[in-house]
Amino acid sequence: MKIEWNEDLAVGVEYIDEQHKELFRRFNRLLEACSKGSGTKEIGSLLFFLDEYVRIHFNDEEKLQVANSFPEYPAHREQHRIFINKLDDFKNEMQTGGATLSLTIATNRMLIDWLLNHIAKMDKKIGEFISQNT
Repeated sequence: MKIEWNEDLAVGVEYIDEQHKELFRRFNRLLEACSKGSGTKEIGSLLFFLDEYVRIHFNDEEKLQVANSFPEYPAHREQHRIFINKLDDFKNEMQTGGATLSLTIATNRMLIDWLLNHIAKMDKKIGEFISQNT
């Protein structure tokens, strides 16, 4: 089962949308690996990618919000911090316990929630706000 990117998820800012598409691609790689029974082999690669991705992507998104005086910026920034904290927990778990099935499942759940709730709802509001106020 894949989670497909579609234009309904677009924020309307090309570089942000491209970053989101890459996150979908990487997550789908994990789902594909899980369906073949090799999710624990893919999880380390995904966590490494996420560690770099979120720091760049969240910074880009937050700069965009500040530049456009997005009123929900503080709440949005807090959601980013929560995600980073969860990611740090997963990386620590990986370092101490290795690539386990429970870590793979927990990462899947976190990313599904992020893709379907944060990107589809919270990030979408950024684009709507910018298009209404420019």
